[in-house]
Amino acid sequence: MRTIASNLAVSAAAVVLGLWIESSVMALTGADGAKLVIGRLVIWCSLAGAIAGWIFRDRVAAMLWRVAERLESRQVAALDRISRASLAERTLNALFVMSALLLTVFAMLDAQAFTVLFYEDGPFEYGSAILYGIASASCLVLAARASGRTRLRSWLIGLALLFLFVGGEEISWGQRLFGFDTPEELAAINVQGEFTLHNVYSNSLFVYPGLAVTAALLFVLPLLHAHQPLCRRLLDALEFPVASVSCAWLFGLSVVCYGIVGLTLGSPTPLPINWSEFLPHYDDEMLEFLVSALFAIQSVAGWRLSLRGSTEPLLGAGEEVQPFR
Repeated sequence: MRTIASNLAVSAAAVVLGLWIESSVMALTGADGAKLVIGRLVIWCSLAGAIAGWIFRDRVAAMLWRVAERLESRQVAALDRISRASLAERTLNALFVMSALLLTVFAMLDAQAFTVLFYEDGPFEYGSAILYGIASASCLVLAARASGRTRLRSWLIGLALLFLFVGGEEISWGQRLFGFDTPEELAAINVQGEFTLHNVYSNSLFVYPGLAVTAALLFVLPLLHAHQPLCRRLLDALEFPVASVSCAWLFGLSVVCYGIVGLTLGSPTPLPINWSEFLPHYDDEMLEFLVSALFAIQSVAGWRLSLRGSTEPLLGAGEEVQPFR
């Protein structure tokens, strides 16, 4: 009876949440036509998946456990993760905290000057592209060292390509730097007329999926790996590069700073709304810069992976990998 009641409560809460998002949040975006239909479809499919996952959580957990066991049986050796941050990583984390706080205070003291730093093709936009380039190169170097680990190498190459794509899109692939024109076919469907894909048909086409992927990589997966044994075992069996828990807290700090700056500038969300003379853009650019810095730090730190070719036996049925911080 208790299980039925909890299932009904979660389902009802999900429906209420979906109705609120559809009536309030989506109305603020001004979406209509195909974008409105796609938005509703994504919302309700996501909530339906969450409800199904909750109702059948025991079966899902058992299935994932079997998947992890099968993946482990095909591993050459258990994947080693370094539990403590190196001095270099701790230093970079400290610099990150100082940078995030200084930018936030600067926005509160002089909002007009703050917006000058984050204008289109400004220093921080190019800085974000450089940081993504560093993250991409670091992942490729790590992939080259991951001999014998096909899964890990595949993930690292995938992340390297993702960071390269995001960094290139950030500066329109150097369009204004090198002065080349946008092809007519692309300019006709790009809302900013730029040589980019993330502005095709809409400024927000990639925004919300991008935010979801970012939150998963920098916040959700690190916390699940640290505190949920099943997720930890599955991620280790997949040999997925997981950010450290300290990165999750730094991402949380980034979101808090983003919210404070957004309130200061009058544009506190990724939605295209504002109540001041400032466009809803500058706080987003700051968050993008901080996110690129976190990816660069984690990649330079090697995602806390030890690639010394350990031949230790895999975990027994009752053993757990210790989470790393």
